[in-house]
Amino acid sequence: MRLTGFFYNNEYGSYYMNSQFSFSVGVVTAAIAVIPSLAQAHGYATYPKARQVICSEQGGHWGSQDGSTIANEACRAAFQESGTYPFVQINEFATLVSDYNNMNAVKAAVKDGLICSGGDVKKSGMSVPSLQWQRTPMKAGETFTLKYLATAPHNPSHWQIYLTNANYNAAHSRVAWRDLDLIQEFGNIAKVNIDGTNYYQMQVTLPTDRVGDATLVTRWQRDDPAGEGFYNCSDIKFDGDAPAPTWSSKGTYVKPGVVANDGDSVWFRIFSEQGNELVFEKLPITAANADLNVWSYELAQQINAKYPTIAQVGIKNANDEIVYESSDLHLNQVYVANGNYNYALDVREGGILPPPSITVEGLSTEYQLDANSSGDISAVVRSEGDYSVSMQLLNQSNQEIGKADGVLSAQASSLNLTIPITIAGTFQLKITATDAKGAVQTVEERTVMVKPASTGGDYDYEYPSNIGSYDAGTKVLAKDGNIYECKPFPASGWCRIYSASANHYEPGVGTHWSDAWIKR
Repeated sequence: MRLTGFFYNNEYGSYYMNSQFSFSVGVVTAAIAVIPSLAQAHGYATYPKARQVICSEQGGHWGSQDGSTIANEACRAAFQESGTYPFVQINEFATLVSDYNNMNAVKAAVKDGLICSGGDVKKSGMSVPSLQWQRTPMKAGETFTLKYLATAPHNPSHWQIYLTNANYNAAHSRVAWRDLDLIQEFGNIAKVNIDGTNYYQMQVTLPTDRVGDATLVTRWQRDDPAGEGFYNCSDIKFDGDAPAPTWSSKGTYVKPGVVANDGDSVWFRIFSEQGNELVFEKLPITAANADLNVWSYELAQQINAKYPTIAQVGIKNANDEIVYESSDLHLNQVYVANGNYNYALDVREGGILPPPSITVEGLSTEYQLDANSSGDISAVVRSEGDYSVSMQLLNQSNQEIGKADGVLSAQASSLNLTIPITIAGTFQLKITATDAKGAVQTVEERTVMVKPASTGGDYDYEYPSNIGSYDAGTKVLAKDGNIYECKPFPASGWCRIYSASANHYEPGVGTHWSDAWIKR
């Protein structure tokens, strides 16, 4: 067989194209096996485009061993340092950090000088200093839609958007954490489908006082035990002033009947079409500003000054400018730069915030004892609030046969609870949370069935029973009738991820099951 294809070059640690070569079908198969696969890929920034995407699209990296066929000077320097690997693994600029809410842990794993490489030394070329990185023109102060291709969507997850500060010199330095300013954060965002392709989209507002070159760093962090986080660098150039927004009215600013008293607080919020909070202004109400016309004016001034490219409060004058009308409060409208945005104005009595929400993950309705007639019921409880949490297992007589306790706080917002089990039967599982004032709420209550140890094969559980206890070496019986063994750490964290609607890691079935499991 004669083909045009790729050879691996040991000297450069990369693949290169050879115009003609001959070998058998078996050799073809073996050669294809060593070419990096994008089957396990996850995503990258498409607007503004990430460095590795630009280099991959512009090509030239298969045409020479020294990079001479790569026209882009910065991409050529990246190739000369790291070979083709970062050009073909464009979706995988990622690092595992299990303690991903601890920024010191994140910075220790994604080291200075490797941020644009996703913390991966094998992709270090994408962090080389150069003034030749291709830059997307943008306007200071503008709000734009950051677009991120999701070849494998991951939820739940959260996002941080950083921008290099004015002191950073791209010609001489690789991006370090000290060079970055956090400009925006987003929680879990639902993917959107555009022409058959999945994306994540966010409304990002750039600082108003910037000129010249800068680098936008996107951190996409998965909320899972393995703590996989993706890091993309998109180079931009500030070019002139931000375009004037096209304002859309969302209705009356303060509706009739709204009353705020001394000690209350008034909240004003703008949400993106995905439900992310873009604007949050909170005005405390005192005796001095309790009059409706006073506090509404004060709040409008805060909004108009701080968010000139996102939202404005007032009425449009003859010059299409939005000006607050003091003489008649109810003439004022809320204008937004995107007609899909929404707003809310709420009075919080006594300034009291609603209690932080609590979520529970990892529970099942069925568990199975292993060959030693033992097992675990495990759950992950999350909240930003301060709570004492208790998980109880009760028998049919309402007697407690197992219990696990822990504490949640802003510093420890995730809690793992495990109750060992040694007997089969039907039980009641109850999780409660007690706040600082002693108020108790039931967070989760369900009936669970614990099955006796199986005698039909060499495995620990029938997937997904007792999924919260899966670890390296755990063997499960999958839906396809085969037995799978959980891979060693850090891949073992993926064994415990389960979602009925999007289970990428279900053994033998999920799109990415081989990341977590070994078929036995």
